[in-house]
Amino acid sequence: MAAVVDLKIVNDKVVCAQHKNEVCSECNQSFIEINDIARHLKSVNGQIPAPGSALPLRSQQIAKMREDGNTFFRGGRHQEALTAYTNAINLAFDRPLWEPTGVAREELAAYVDAQGVIELKRPWSKGHFRLGKALMGMGRLDECIEALKLGLMFDADSGEIQKALKEAEAALQAEEEEEEGN
Repeated sequence: MAAVVDLKIVNDKVVCAQHKNEVCSECNQSFIEINDIARHLKSVNGQIPAPGSALPLRSQQIAKMREDGNTFFRGGRHQEALTAYTNAINLAFDRPLWEPTGVAREELAAYVDAQGVIELKRPWSKGHFRLGKALMGMGRLDECIEALKLGLMFDADSGEIQKALKEAEAALQAEEEEEEGN
């Protein structure tokens, strides 16, 4: 049974109520991901446009893929569950983008999807690669680099992770140089 932890909101962040920490080693809890998602959802500032006209069967197709994913997951077929969930997410977000909220939603979906992949299969380097790419899209370069380095720990020969890591490090260096110039 999962432990129950009392939460508190301090300065727009979820923290453990007892110790007031976002990452609490005493409670063995981390609220970083919840706070990240909340921060990104808050950034749309209530300006979410109406969705485009959905295909009549889209919702049913998405629900079916999700149900298939749940069935696969309960049956221990995690790779197939992951594929079904990913397909459902891709179909749900396969609509015209409204700038900038559409891009923000897409990046947030990629971030959440990558986090889910890593929870299901932590040593899968592709999950860390996807998380790194999502974080790069969000401009969170330090975290991006950390995710990509972790991916390389699981697959040191991955050319796509090595390439993404070089891009992220170059972007971070350029960002730091720009800050120094100002």
